[in-house]
Amino acid sequence: MDAGVAAVVGAAIGGGLAGLTAIGTSWFALRVARLQVASQETMAERQRRFEALTERRVPRQKAYEDFLDIGHRIEDLFDDPPEWSVHRPLWHELHQRSITVAVVGPDQVAEAAEAVTEAFTLALFRYGQDDHADTDTAGPMKAFAAAARCALEDDGTPEPTVTSRSITPWPER
Repeated sequence: MDAGVAAVVGAAIGGGLAGLTAIGTSWFALRVARLQVASQETMAERQRRFEALTERRVPRQKAYEDFLDIGHRIEDLFDDPPEWSVHRPLWHELHQRSITVAVVGPDQVAEAAEAVTEAFTLALFRYGQDDHADTDTAGPMKAFAAAARCALEDDGTPEPTVTSRSITPWPER
């Protein structure tokens, strides 16, 4: 083989290797770009969720406070019971507050508010029949307060889920 042919073959091999390197580099850069876009989309979704929860936190807190306030006012009536005519507006207000809690949610707090309303209704029914009946409403009120605290402390972080897709280091094509 003469020097000219060797130079052409060497240049072709060098050019081919350089082209393969460029293809490999661009493929890797494309993968990194896709991962960055996916990461940015995830962060944007978390930010949107956090902002939405922050905007809902104030109305929720007000609804929860109002519901607890009326609940405590009704509890106080059991210590020195007035006539039904005094109870009636408070029961109506408790029902209205439970509707507000159901609207602002979440479901766990709405269910706890419903349990408080049922406990007060049962307590009033029992109290009207026997002055010494058990009128314990503290348990449902505490459960409501705990559910409300959990809802207000939610920072928007989604619950972790493990899928086959989340444990593979590279996205599939």
